[in-house]
Amino acid sequence: MRWNGSPWNKIKGGRHAKTRIFREIRVESIVIQEQRNLKQYRLSDKGNYVYNIEVEGNNNYFANEILVHNCEESQSLSQSSIEILTPTVRKPGSQIIYTYNRLLDEDPVHKRLVIEGRPNTLVINVNYDVALKYGYMPESVRLEMEDDKAKRPALYKHKWLGEPHSLESRIYKDWQFVDDIPHEARLVRYGLDFGYSQDPSALVGIHYYNGGYILDEIIYQKGLSNKAIADILHLQPQATVVADSAEPKSIDEIKSYGIVILPATKGPGSVNQGIQFVQSQKISLTKRSVNLWKEYSNYLWNTDKNGKTINEPQGFNDHLMSAVRYGFDKINPESQMQKYVPQSFNQWTIS
Repeated sequence: MRWNGSPWNKIKGGRHAKTRIFREIRVESIVIQEQRNLKQYRLSDKGNYVYNIEVEGNNNYFANEILVHNCEESQSLSQSSIEILTPTVRKPGSQIIYTYNRLLDEDPVHKRLVIEGRPNTLVINVNYDVALKYGYMPESVRLEMEDDKAKRPALYKHKWLGEPHSLESRIYKDWQFVDDIPHEARLVRYGLDFGYSQDPSALVGIHYYNGGYILDEIIYQKGLSNKAIADILHLQPQATVVADSAEPKSIDEIKSYGIVILPATKGPGSVNQGIQFVQSQKISLTKRSVNLWKEYSNYLWNTDKNGKTINEPQGFNDHLMSAVRYGFDKINPESQMQKYVPQSFNQWTIS
């Protein structure tokens, strides 16, 4: 079921602006998907249908006067969210269904429901072999799985077998959440990674505070033109933007709209150099930076065919991670960015 409308406005200032929650929304269509026999998974519900309503821009909706939230990818839920959610489901016979691939051994959902255990909880471990057995996996997906198994064993174990990431394979560790950016924090840079149809554009604000840095996700969206990115930046506090140097035309266009923007350093060793600098910093991120947290949790070193970690990032779903690295490029004293002189200026001063 898909609703034509949302209780949230489109991007305003890089974030969703909340409007009136309770307003009339027209149901555009209802599609009943083909049912299959799921008795072997112990998931049969006496022939009843299970509906999922997709509301653009928001995963919350009311069904029969009950507030429903999709718990897909629930490895990103915090411990406090789990403890708040559970007591709110009061109707007899109600169920909460969590689906996830845990990122770490002690992800809150996995720790609470599996390691510690909870009464009246059914735990089902379903991997790709079940989909293969019952003919649910398309050939294109099977080939992707086989490619991951052969070339990216660490990703294969997590993505297809549901195993958690090892701490050794994670590039960044020990980042912390903050509720919001303190008033005393100082905005020092923006990092920008370009995208459009296939990948999202990603923009991160970098704030200096109390000897460390706070990251704030501003943009994570596909289909944004350079003009739209510039418009969003104009609504933010001013700071220098450091962007992907592989897009010089995009940088020039955004500059033409009055944005102070420079290309990040790229060259042999620049990625690992940037990673090393970020690793050496005390990093926090705002709680609203959901996609940033997901990328951070899945930002891993690559592995060789024997599963041994090598000093090379896996290089996918890392748009915000790249934006972070670009933004820190101007802060990093080891960076060679200070040698860059734009053709249209005799001198460039970076505050």
